[in-house]
Amino acid sequence: MLNTGTSLISDVVGSDSKSSAFVYGIYSFMDKIANGLMLYFLVAYYSENATALRWILSVVPIAAAVGTAFFTWLGLRLYSDKLAKLSLGSTINSKEAVTNRKGSLLKLDTEN
Repeated sequence: MLNTGTSLISDVVGSDSKSSAFVYGIYSFMDKIANGLMLYFLVAYYSENATALRWILSVVPIAAAVGTAFFTWLGLRLYSDKLAKLSLGSTINSKEAVTNRKGSLLKLDTEN
């Protein structure tokens, strides 16, 4: 999930080197704050019930991974053209990109 999030940020930042460090820094900071708060509240509320805490800490990451995979697929399926326009260094934006897509995978024309 971390790789997917970083990859999506990389697509948005593109080759803009002026603000990329700031964007990655804010992303990393917010990721750590969100994870820390979630773990703090889970342990605070479920510290007496070890079974519930065990189930929550094992089911939530699996559900998040499935959700990440689904929303990444959905984003590529519905918004790949818009993401390509945002990213200056995207291979989708190059002249070699083939517009005929099957599923969410892009085929690049390497014969030219």
